[in-house]
This record gives sequence, structure tokens and C-alpha cells, in this order.
Amino acid sequence: MRNATFAKLGLSAWALAALACSSAPGPDSQPAASGGAAPAGGAFSSGGAEAASGGESSGGNAAGGASSGGAAGSGGAADAGTCTLSESAGSPAAGTGPHEVAIETNSDPGISEGTIFRPADLGGDEKYPIVVWGQGGCSLDGLSNATAMTELASHGYFVVADGTPNGEGSRPMDKTNLAAMGAPLIAYLDWAIKENEKPCSAYYQSLDASKIASNGFSCGGLMAQGTVSDPRIVTWGVTSSGMLDIPEAFYDDVHTPVLFIEGGPDEVAYDGGEEGYDRITELGVPVLWFSKDLGHGGDLFTPDGGDFTRIHLAWLNWWLKGDETATGKGLLVGAGCSYCQDTAWEVLAAGVL
Repeated sequence: MRNATFAKLGLSAWALAALACSSAPGPDSQPAASGGAAPAGGAFSSGGAEAASGGESSGGNAAGGASSGGAAGSGGAADAGTCTLSESAGSPAAGTGPHEVAIETNSDPGISEGTIFRPADLGGDEKYPIVVWGQGGCSLDGLSNATAMTELASHGYFVVADGTPNGEGSRPMDKTNLAAMGAPLIAYLDWAIKENEKPCSAYYQSLDASKIASNGFSCGGLMAQGTVSDPRIVTWGVTSSGMLDIPEAFYDDVHTPVLFIEGGPDEVAYDGGEEGYDRITELGVPVLWFSKDLGHGGDLFTPDGGDFTRIHLAWLNWWLKGDETATGKGLLVGAGCSYCQDTAWEVLAAGVL
């Protein structure tokens, strides 16, 4: 295991590092997981968050039906387009955040293969950042990490997880074509941004299309890597995943802050995570590394998504919402970082002030 002393110095030190990475899909299909992030201030500085959750499905709704409704029609001089009503994927789900969570699906092209986790209270003053998530094993079960996705949504994020509720099968894993792996997540972003602009949609003007993040578990982390060239991505990360044997050209596209959450030296993705972390530190973008000897997936599948989700949420809050308190940057960097003081955690940082 690496020396975690860097973190204890306030996470302002630049970590050096080591080896190759990996991102093999594992037995990744239970009710939990977490999601991505993005920048929002100064020269790579913004805010943070926190994570945990429960439940597995939801659908309550809040803006007319589950995903359409609103005032169909007029949108000034622009074409209002057409809208398809989303369908509930279950009863309202509960996370630890202030929002009740609706879980739903939509048959529109671009979103029909995903599952939406979103705050039920749309249409107010709050605009929700968008997070897309790739499942472990590239599973097509959209509820595979429902606990973690619910937790993120309960804290004010519009999350689209790959796969439909209880869907079967998985997407192919091809490290030589990361763009193809990331294409479904990009399609979800495209759809959400368009819906945000349609007066006939229940999501109309409820999303913040300038604050977008991606992340994924294991094979799903490769899907997140496939989104990095998209200029709309503010931040991204991988969870028990890494960059072993990926094309060298990948690093030419990395331009925004990156989060690594790994399950310790003995898990299959750790070496690949190290490889990616070391290479990305050389690029000058902010990058954080959190690892604990919990195995592949860590505690994603525990109630509230565990520390893996809490770290992910804090990162999202930091970079997408400008949160520098104990629910954002303050949880991950400096004197308030409890993980940095805990010897069970390996914490490294580069380019982070």
C-alpha cells in the first residue's frame, strides 16, 4: 500500500506513484453505488458533498406525472418539441438528503436504456446537476446500484444509471474503444439537456446543464472514462476501476478533476487505479485518491452506500455545487478530512489546494 502521509499533510501535497491499473467487472449487482462530479470555481476549486442511501426503487413524482407534464406547448420563439411521459419504477425511495427521490424510466430514444433517479420536487428554484453512472460488470440492470444512486439524488442530483430496472445482460467491455463504451452515458446527457429546454417536459428548467459529472463501478468506470473528451463534463471519476491497458491517447482527453475510490491493494482494480492516478497527476488537473482495504466495490452495497458513496457525494458537492464545507471539499481536504486522519484509509492528492 502507498504511504498515506500526503493526505495527512492537508491533502495539498502532490502524490507520486506507481503501477498499472485494472477495471475488471466483478460480481457487481446489488442495491448500491455512487456517482461523478465537476468543477465550479477559481482555478480548479469548488465545493463538496457527502453520501449514503437506501431503498431500491422509487417513482413518486413531482412535476406532473413522472416525466412529462409541465405546460405542454409554448417555448417562446423556439419549437417546444414533443415529450414522452416517464413511468415510475417503484414507490418513493429514501436517502439521507432533504429530497424525496423518484425512480423512473422513459421510452424516448437516448434514455430508454437508462434508469432515472431524481429529486421528486421539480419545478422550484433549485436546479439539479446531472450525473451519469456506469454499472459494475457493465450490467444492464439499472437498479444494480440503486442505494447509492438514491443517496445522490436525495442530495439534489439528477442521476441516470445505465440499464433498465432489473434489466438483464451487460454491455461489452472493450478498453480499445472507450468512446463506444461511454456512448450510452453521453446519450443520457444529451437527452436530459434537451428535456431541460422543453416546456412540455416535467424536467423543464429544473436541471443545471452546466454542471455535469460521470462515474462508474468497475466496468462502469470504463464507461465513465469514455465520457472524458466531452467538453460538458465538469468532473468524473472511477469506483473500483482504473486505466490498465487503455489506449495511450486517452490521457490527451483528460481535462477536468478526477476522483479515484478503490478497495485496497488486494482488489482487482487497484493496480489499474494506481496507473491512472499516477499518469493523471502528471497532467496538472486536480485528482484525489481514496482507498481502503474493503475489496472490490468496497461498501457500496451497504445501507446508504457506505463511505464510497459519501466520498463520491462530497466530491460532487465540491465541484458541481461549490460546497467547501464539511459536506463537500471540507470532508475530503484539509483539517476536516476524517479519512485523512484514519490510518485505514490511503488518501493521496495532486493539484488540490
